[in-house]
Parts: sequence; structure tokens; C-alpha cells
Amino acid sequence: MGKKDKKTNRSDDRPTIELRSRPKLKPKKRPAGGDRGEPKEISVFDPDAVEKVLDSLPAKDQVARAADRLAGLGSSARLEAVIALGAAELCVGDVAAVLALSMSATSTMLKQLRGLGLVTSRHAGKQIYYRLASQQTTALIDLSFKLDVTISGER
Repeated sequence: MGKKDKKTNRSDDRPTIELRSRPKLKPKKRPAGGDRGEPKEISVFDPDAVEKVLDSLPAKDQVARAADRLAGLGSSARLEAVIALGAAELCVGDVAAVLALSMSATSTMLKQLRGLGLVTSRHAGKQIYYRLASQQTTALIDLSFKLDVTISGER
């Protein structure tokens, strides 16, 4: 019983699960003594177009910040808050009333939006008033609604 047969990998005669055959992959070899920090050489179809695109891309940290801002608008409540603040400067309680959220949840949300640079605040006594940090945020939201109309109209 200690002997393995062709259908099993174990001596207890339990069949093994057969996996899908995989192609053999040949990684590209790096030149001897090459720096591991350098990117691998990649074959491309149109090197001029790739170079043009690479030259036009913003820095990685700029892309990351923009992605964070867009992700910050990924919630309908946050988007509604930004739309409301585009219409008027509001205190936390007023934003909470517009969104039908608790003061705590609204305050936390506004703090996140401020951290992303989408809204700014000012203190007036004990109240904190929020408004959009720039009109470009309004333009971004308007564009997203225009895209929705364009996409919906194509169906």
C-alpha cells in the first residue's frame, strides 16, 4: 500500500484533482548585472505612440490624488453633499438636514471631503461652514451628469 500508482500522488490511494494544463512561460531575461529597479523591456507595436502617451501622462502622485478625489465622489451621499455645497455655503447641521443624515455621519463625511480638497471650511463662532473648494468641482459634477445624458441617449 505504500506504493504509489499512476492515478494518485499519495500512498493512501485517494485520487488527486487534475488541473488544467498550463502553457510554459518564458520570462524575458534581464541583461547580466542589470539593475532590478529598472522596468523590464516590453515589446510594443507602435513605439512612437507609446512614447507620446508616456510623455502626456501626469506624474503618478497626481494621478493617485485625482483617483482619490473621484473615489471620494463615489458615494451618492457624498456627491449630494458636494452638489448642495455648490448651491450654497452650509453648516454641518444644514447639510445633515438636506441629506437626511445624522450630524455625526455628515460631519465625518465633510471632513473626508475636506481632506480630499473638494470642500473647504470656515469657522463662525461654534459653527463650521462648508463650501466647495473650487468651481472646477462643480464643472466635474456637471460633466458627469452630461455624460449620463449622452450615454442614456445612445441606448
